[in-house]
Amino acid sequence: MVDKQKELAGKQAPEPSRIDPRLLEILVCPRTKTTLEYDAQNQELISRAAKLAYPIRDGIPIMLPEERVLSNKTAP
Repeated sequence: MVDKQKELAGKQAPEPSRIDPRLLEILVCPRTKTTLEYDAQNQELISRAAKLAYPIRDGIPIMLPEERVLSNKTAP
């Protein structure tokens, strides 16, 4: 039991305000199938092609159509 606690204590959980870069590499916009950009300040994944933003809550991208919002970040 003590060994398991030490093992868990040695592993740090990812910061909730960050997204795993490996996840970002595989996620695409559900509408256009294009890559997404991570907006850390607003905690969103931005699809420039669709002009949409998908929120990130507790480090989890919410890719549901009803959760998306229009993005004002369409300029390169």
